[in-house]
Amino acid sequence: MTQELEIEFKNMLTAEQFNKLCLYFECTPASFFKQVNDYFDTPTLALRDQHSALRIRHLPGIHDLTLKQPHDGVILETHQQLTDDENQDMIHFGVMPAGDVEQQITQMGIDVDKLIHLGQLRTERCEFPYKGGTLFLDHSFYLKHEDYEIEMETSDSLNGKPLFEQLLRAHNIERQPSASKIARLYKALKKA
Repeated sequence: MTQELEIEFKNMLTAEQFNKLCLYFECTPASFFKQVNDYFDTPTLALRDQHSALRIRHLPGIHDLTLKQPHDGVILETHQQLTDDENQDMIHFGVMPAGDVEQQITQMGIDVDKLIHLGQLRTERCEFPYKGGTLFLDHSFYLKHEDYEIEMETSDSLNGKPLFEQLLRAHNIERQPSASKIARLYKALKKA
């Protein structure tokens, strides 16, 4: 089973703040890569109700099925690689492939046969090392919305938060915590 703990700090940005950070960190258009996330839940949003999320992240040649669950104040991610056929079957027909992710969802008491495709979110992302962690600058597009976000992943939750807050202060960015990408998609779907 492929699992990892995700410790991250995030903040929403304005377009102007995003562009200034891109200049500061020398992120050129060539520095960005595209990732596409397809999100899933039941019609009653059973995963959301358990503060969990299910997505397939598409990168060149890869379809990474990931279940995110809360775990001791951080996020536990369970990963499973999908074939092209498994990916298409899940998106178009709601067929969950057997494996670690299916088992985790079943252990949550959720019927995997009820999972449906909620929507897709595309992100243009620049990623680079930053003070012992990784910094991400994201420009995301979903439905008729777009937004900007900065995210820092670290293995050290104790020192990571002050580092992230120091970065925001250094660039005169007010704290505006960001909801997860799936939560922003949920909100946009509700409005649509």
